[in-house]
Amino acid sequence: MRVLFAQCLLITLVVAGLHPITSGRKTPLSRKVIPSTVFTGNVVANTISTDSNLDGPQLSAVNSSSYEWWYFDVVSQDLKSEITIVFYTALASGFGLLPPSADVTIVGIDFLFPNGSTSSVELTATEAVITTVGQGSSGIYKDTGAQWQGASDLSSYIVSINSPRTGVVGTLKLKSVAPAHYGCGKAVAGQPMMVAPNIGWSNAIPDAVGDVEFQVNGEKLCFQGVGYHDHNWGSQPFQNNLVIEHWGHGRLGEYSIVWSNVIAPDGTDHRTVYVAAKNEIIFASCAPGSFDIQPTYTGGTATTGTQSGFALQVYLGEGKVLSLQATIAAVVSNAAPVYMRWTGSLVGHFTGGEVIHGGVSTFEQFNLTA
Repeated sequence: MRVLFAQCLLITLVVAGLHPITSGRKTPLSRKVIPSTVFTGNVVANTISTDSNLDGPQLSAVNSSSYEWWYFDVVSQDLKSEITIVFYTALASGFGLLPPSADVTIVGIDFLFPNGSTSSVELTATEAVITTVGQGSSGIYKDTGAQWQGASDLSSYIVSINSPRTGVVGTLKLKSVAPAHYGCGKAVAGQPMMVAPNIGWSNAIPDAVGDVEFQVNGEKLCFQGVGYHDHNWGSQPFQNNLVIEHWGHGRLGEYSIVWSNVIAPDGTDHRTVYVAAKNEIIFASCAPGSFDIQPTYTGGTATTGTQSGFALQVYLGEGKVLSLQATIAAVVSNAAPVYMRWTGSLVGHFTGGEVIHGGVSTFEQFNLTA
């Protein structure tokens, strides 16, 4: 694989006006301004897809109970470097992992460096301006130097951070290699957008070639790897609508894989899984029996051993199964026991096929029973 930014020569990043990337065709456009102050009325969340706006705002406003975020990550092929950037419109009362704040427009950035160290940065915006063109979105979080620009056809995204005050300057670039989707299938009109009660989700870029060029307090973080971008929202507090959540994405050989399993407070189980190759969807389902996921442990059981990763079985139909093992390589974010996010290797095989090695993944776990 070619290595970009080998020199990692960072020049001061100039963030000018936002110009959403378009495909040259006339496409639907909308613009929404989200103030940093919380809305005090009721909020309505979109639940059924249209033929556009997959990645645009899905809430009528942001109150103290609602949440919405745009999530981006890239993990290096050697699993030693990772970056996660999340653009939030929420309070801690809507999404419990956010720090207490009166501002709803927040950008969170997590870094994993090759030496194993991690760092996090939080930026607070005076308002967010989200522009939607076709299926893609672009956003400016004012007075933070943080923005993203998305193609109307979801083929590429660029995230830029220019925050000398916090010591963070750089870009994250994604070039999609797998089609967008919703939890139950393709990115078309009429799809259910809820992947669990009151939890909305769209996956603009399930897999991408990701290029990262950042400088963090004088330390350079430059790599190419597996990239990803999705979008979550809800009109009720996130933490009120799940007990356990497992989510992850990865690339194994030519295959792009995304999975999500949410157990709601009433005990119901909600699953979505996606497999694509050569820029075509092979399997996308939200059926209860679409896949199984189990934590794996070394040195014993769940009570006596150490968690090593997750085993997945994806049931593709006609007796065909994709078996996967995601094994933890590094901790990216640690809010144990409630939340963990890791990078990990990915190994797997199809029924009767040879084992494929060398996969790359990022995965997380919420455990609100702890």
